Amino acid sequence: MKELRNYIYMDMIGIDSLLSQITSELVETNNIQTTNRRMGTANGNISFSELVKKIFKADASLSGELESVQVINKTTTLPYEAKIEQIITYIEKQEILLKNKIDITQNYQEEKQNFILLVMSFDTDFYQDDWFKTVDLVNQFGYIPFYNGGNNANGIKDIYQYHDSYYKTMYNDKIKITMNLNIEKMERLGGMTSHLAVLFRTTKGVNIHLGVLGHIYKLAEEVYQIKPYAVWRV
Repeated sequence: MKELRNYIYMDMIGIDSLLSQITSELVETNNIQTTNRRMGTANGNISFSELVKKIFKADASLSGELESVQVINKTTTLPYEAKIEQIITYIEKQEILLKNKIDITQNYQEEKQNFILLVMSFDTDFYQDDWFKTVDLVNQFGYIPFYNGGNNANGIKDIYQYHDSYYKTMYNDKIKITMNLNIEKMERLGGMTSHLAVLFRTTKGVNIHLGVLGHIYKLAEEVYQIKPYAVWRV
């Protein structure tokens, strides 16, 4: 059974764009035909087109059984949660899907489309003791910047470790991953009791556990940026 996700961010345009490239079933259209029968009398010598006009205007005297046909186009779309799952299934089979920080540093391929599906702890500098100042800053910039830095970026000094994988671990810790969440695609910031307000207050802007589906790009040797399609709380 798949876990339920509490989405705080969703790029609906981006999700639709991805799905339209892998399936033709984005929109399902059904034609529903209903038939109405009417009784009446048609007097005089009139053409078929005139008769049809009179039937729908109801200004002719008709006899016998006549019928009119009504066609209704019904359009349904997949909910975005289902679209996301369909995209993930496709990426797992056809594209590169990186699932953790070590996977990113070891398996990122420059010439390929690199997607991520992972759970990671992020920090943000947008936390303020005064929530209303935080909201003002977010509205001013239009996005919330998140980053996942190594030990140095979080203000914790490296401690030497006496094992063979030390240097590999140290390099992985230095990798910085950034992600900007456009506020127009997030749940509304709301007041002091909104989900985001509680999230920022309880975490103080650090170690925010988030699940992410997105593209990832290598900006520099030790810096990657995520273009998110969906972000959820973990």
